[in-house]
Amino acid sequence: MLRMIRAILQHFRVIKISHIIYQMMLFTIPNSEFKMFKNIIVSAIIVGVIVGALWAVLQNFTTTPIILAAEAYEVSDPVTFDGNGNGNGNGNHTHDSKQAHETEQANGHGHNPDAWAPNDGFERIGYTILTSILTAIGFAMLILAAMAASNKTNLLSGILFGLAGYISFYLAPSFGLAPEIPGSQAAQLEGRQGWWLMTVLLTAAGLACMAFINSKFRFFGLGLIAIPHILGAPLPEHHGFANSDPIAVAALTNLSNEFIILTGISLLVFWLALGAASSMAAKRYFT
Repeated sequence: MLRMIRAILQHFRVIKISHIIYQMMLFTIPNSEFKMFKNIIVSAIIVGVIVGALWAVLQNFTTTPIILAAEAYEVSDPVTFDGNGNGNGNGNHTHDSKQAHETEQANGHGHNPDAWAPNDGFERIGYTILTSILTAIGFAMLILAAMAASNKTNLLSGILFGLAGYISFYLAPSFGLAPEIPGSQAAQLEGRQGWWLMTVLLTAAGLACMAFINSKFRFFGLGLIAIPHILGAPLPEHHGFANSDPIAVAALTNLSNEFIILTGISLLVFWLALGAASSMAAKRYFT
């Protein structure tokens, strides 16, 4: 076990990177290492702006219309369940955002009813573009840092790093917590966040073990990947949607299935593009 951990640390130069961070805190970092750190930041910003903007456009034609359609079915009266798990409630739906959020909050799976939300139209599109770019910059930093640490900057390595990000941040967590449209019944937010974070970290660690450890200990990574799924994701007491109207349930079911498929496709395109663009930036600034 200790040999395996040491091999991972040595391969990714974790000890050296930690030393660089310590030197940065003391303002004594050498110029060459500071230049690499600066190149990672600059490259991540460039890659993030380009890929993030393209991803926002892709979302506007794939997942965003589904979210808007699902919001039309958000209910104004909370659904309650009897001892047999049957839903009760009038199922009236409303386009009033505040009422819908209040209903979701009452069911224990919604957002803060007083939380701010952008208006539909240009404001919503603008914030989608902004958040997509910021997200892309953050993930680009992770990929570029991994490239710099492993000294693998070719296009194939970039695509593989992007694929690893897709598996770690989306595919593995989605086996327990699939993407949800507005109005879906869900477990408590804190439990879902904790399980998602655990799954991401253990999946990334497991993939790193299998990719970079040249010994029998590499298969230890499979165990790391399996741990969150053995423990199980937190699930709601009742599956389905807050709106119990049969017509709404049928429509939301179709929207949910379509949302899961399109989310997976759009994120796959995003991560592969991010990895490829990061490799191009790494060749430009790291070599």
